[in-house]
Amino acid sequence: MNSKERVWATLNHEPVDRVPIHAVAVDGVICDEVLGKSPRSAFDVFDELEQQYPDDWIDRVNSIMTEMEINVFSRAIETAAAIGYDTCGVGYIPFKFKSKEEMTDIFGRKYKIINLDGNIFPYYIDGQIKNQEDWENFPKPDLNDHFRRAKKFFRTIQRHKKKFVNPDFCMMAQDDFASVFPPVWQGMGMGAFSRALRKNPKLIQERFEQTTEFVLGVFKVYADCGAKVFFEGGDIAFKSGPLINPKYIDKYVLPCMKRVTEAVHEWGGKIIFHSDGDITSLLDFVLEAGYDGLHCLEPPYVDLELVKKKVGDKLCLLGNIDTSHILVKGTQKEVEDAVKYAIRRLGRGGGYMLSPSNSHPDMTYQNIKWMIEATKKYGVYPLKL
Repeated sequence: MNSKERVWATLNHEPVDRVPIHAVAVDGVICDEVLGKSPRSAFDVFDELEQQYPDDWIDRVNSIMTEMEINVFSRAIETAAAIGYDTCGVGYIPFKFKSKEEMTDIFGRKYKIINLDGNIFPYYIDGQIKNQEDWENFPKPDLNDHFRRAKKFFRTIQRHKKKFVNPDFCMMAQDDFASVFPPVWQGMGMGAFSRALRKNPKLIQERFEQTTEFVLGVFKVYADCGAKVFFEGGDIAFKSGPLINPKYIDKYVLPCMKRVTEAVHEWGGKIIFHSDGDITSLLDFVLEAGYDGLHCLEPPYVDLELVKKKVGDKLCLLGNIDTSHILVKGTQKEVEDAVKYAIRRLGRGGGYMLSPSNSHPDMTYQNIKWMIEATKKYGVYPLKL
C-alpha cells in the first residue's frame, strides 16, 4: 500500500499492511538537518528589507508573509516524506509581523518571535481582546482575502509536492494555529475569557463565529484543491482534564465543531480532532462533534486501554509518542519501547496511526528516525507484539 491508501484505509478502519506514521508538523531545525539550510533565513530577509526600506519594511514583510509560510510548509512536507512519514499537516496561518520580536494574528493573539538558528518560532504571550470594547475596536479582517491567500498557499505547496515529493505521500490539511477553540481564549487570555464566559455570552458567541467562519472558509479552499484529510487543532484539555467547564464546551464549542465536521463530510473528507492533555472525560464530546479521528492521546495523562475500549471502533486513534523526553533525549531502547507499547495498546484491529503527541523544536532527528524505524519494524500487520 502507498501512504495515501494506508492513511485513508486506517481512517475507515479497514485492513492495512502496517501502522501509518503521522506528523502534525516537522520543525524547521529538522528540515535544515535533512534538506540543508536555506541560503537566506527569514531573519536575513528582515534585515535586508529594513536596510533598503527603513520606513515601511514591516509592511513589505507582511506582503510576503504567504510566500514565507509556503516555504516553511513545503520544506516540512518534503522532509516528512524523505524520512519516512506517511502523512504530515500543512495549513495557512493569518500571522502579521509587528517587529522582529513580535507578531500578532487576526484573532487577537500576541506572540514573541524566537530565532531558532534562522527559523521563526512563534511563542504565545497573551491576548489583546479583554472586553467588549476591545472587540468592537479590534480591526476585523477581510476573510475573503485570507481565503485567497490560503488557496495560493495550498496550491503552491501541492505543486512543490509534485516536483519534490512522492506523489503518493498524504498531505493533511490542518488549521493548527487557526482553529475553532484556542484562538478564542488565547486572543483574550484565559482570565478575560473566563470572565466573559460567565458575564458576556455575546462576546464569546461573536468570537466563536469568527473562528468558525475562518476554519470553514480555509477548509473549503483546501477541499476545492483536492484535500481529503483534515485536522482540527482543538487543544481543549490540560493534563488534569478539560480546559473549561464542560457545560461551556457543550454550549459554545460543540455547535461550531459540528458545523465544521458536517461540512468536511459533505465534501467527502475525513477530519481528525487534536487536543493535548487528558481528554478522557471528553471522548463523548469528540464523538458527538462528528470527528473521524482523535490525536494526540498525550502520555502519561491518557489511559490508552480505556480509550481503545471506549471509542477504538468509532474513532481512528493517533498518538501517543511522548515529546517531552522520548523524542527529545530518550535512548533508542526507550523510543522502541514507547513505539511497541503504543502499537500493542492501540494497533489491535487497526484504526491507529502512530504519531508524536506534538511537534516542537527540541525533538531530535535521531529520535524521530528511531521512532519511524521501530514503527516499520513492529507495526506490520498481523501484529506480532
